[in-house]
Amino acid sequence: MIESLQGGFPQFSRLPLELRDQIWGYALPEPRVYEVIDSPSSSTPQSTPASRLMFADVRNEPPPAIARVCHDARQAVLRRYKPLVFSGTVKHIDLSRDIILLDSYLQVKRLLKVIRLLSQIEVLRKSIYRLALGTSWGLYTGLHLRMFHKTVQTKRNMTKFLEHLSKFRRLKTLILVVYQRSAFNLKLRWPSEHQSLSWRHYDLWQPYHYNFNVNFNFDNYFLRRPHQSMLVKYESEVVDKTNITCPQVAPRQPKQQPQDPQPCGHQVHELKDTFERWMLKLEKEGCIGEYQPPALETATLTWIYAGVSNASFY
Repeated sequence: MIESLQGGFPQFSRLPLELRDQIWGYALPEPRVYEVIDSPSSSTPQSTPASRLMFADVRNEPPPAIARVCHDARQAVLRRYKPLVFSGTVKHIDLSRDIILLDSYLQVKRLLKVIRLLSQIEVLRKSIYRLALGTSWGLYTGLHLRMFHKTVQTKRNMTKFLEHLSKFRRLKTLILVVYQRSAFNLKLRWPSEHQSLSWRHYDLWQPYHYNFNVNFNFDNYFLRRPHQSMLVKYESEVVDKTNITCPQVAPRQPKQQPQDPQPCGHQVHELKDTFERWMLKLEKEGCIGEYQPPALETATLTWIYAGVSNASFY
C-alpha cells in the first residue's frame, strides 16, 4: 500500500485543466485582506495610478507556498494570483477572493482619491470582486462612516464614490468593516527547544490580546507586521418588526454605553441601512445612470501578527 502511494497518482495529469485547478484550490490560503492607501509621493509628475498608491504592509509577497510543490501546482496558482505593484511593493493577489481595504482613517477626500486611482488600474477594473470600507467606532461617537458626517456634502461624495465604483466591472460585494481587532502569535526559540504560544481570542469582546512583551525596534520591524487576516461576516439578531404589537416604552440610547465593548447590532444595521438608502436615493434620482451598485455586507476583521525571536522575548 505504501509503495503504491509513493508512486503518486499519474492519472492526475490526464484530468481536465478546470478539475485540476479546482483540486489545487483546496490547498490555497483563505481569502486575505490588503489595506491600500495613497502614497506620500503621489504628487510626483508623470506618476502612474499604481505609483500613487501603496500597501499599508510594504513587504513583497510571493505566490502561496503551494506554488512550489510542482510545475502543475505553480501554473494553477499563477492562473489565480496576479502580481499587483503599488509604489514598488509587489503582492500576488487573487482578485476573485482577496479583498482590498480602504480603512476609516482616510478622510473623505483621500478616500475618493484612492478609489479613483484604483479604478484607473486595468487589472483591478477587470477582475476585482470585493472591496471593503473601514468604519469609525467609539464609546461616545458610536458607529459611523465619514461620508455620512453632517459636516460633509454626503450627496456629492456618495455620487463620486459610486461613479468610481461603477468602473469595476466584476465588483459583486462592498463590505463595511464594522469592527477590527488584533491577535498575536509568539514563537520563542530557546537554546535547547522551540516553544510556540499560538494566538487565540480569550473573549469576543477583547479588541486587543497580548501574551508577550514587544521590543519596538528596527530589528523586529517586519515581525510586527500583520502575518495574516481573518474577515468574518457580521451576524447579529435581526428584529422582526412585524411581530411588535406595542411601542417601545423606553427610548433606545443614542450613544454607545461605556459597558459596550464593540458596536451594537442596531448600530451596525442603522449604518448599513443608511448606506443602502443613499444608494437607492441616488439611483432613483438618476445620479448614477443605469449602474447597479454591488451588494452590501458587514464584517469584522482580525489582524493576526506573528514573529520569531532568538532571545527569550523580543
